[in-house]
Amino acid sequence: MSAEKERKIRKARRVELRCFLRFSSGEIEGEGTITNISTSGCRAESDINMAEGLDVQILIQLPNQSSPVKVERAAVRWVSGNAFGLNFILFFPSERSRLRTFIEKM
Repeated sequence: MSAEKERKIRKARRVELRCFLRFSSGEIEGEGTITNISTSGCRAESDINMAEGLDVQILIQLPNQSSPVKVERAAVRWVSGNAFGLNFILFFPSERSRLRTFIEKM
């Protein structure tokens, strides 16, 4: 998908940042780095091989935040080398609100 098409289908503002990510599912567990994020998803990189369609639970350690934002369910939408895209499917309203507030302040 071209970058132009990708921008057209995005529904949420995406911001560049680098922060720590921890992910786990029944099949895989690991760590990575988020390179950009929105309230609906993120782009991340990891040495762990991810697979399209995999559902994971994630913890996002945002800069200057004492506790990580927990996303109960996120789906891997694409994989390219060690980079992958996550779509946030399910997280508590309080966690989504923390993420939204963080993004709005950037």
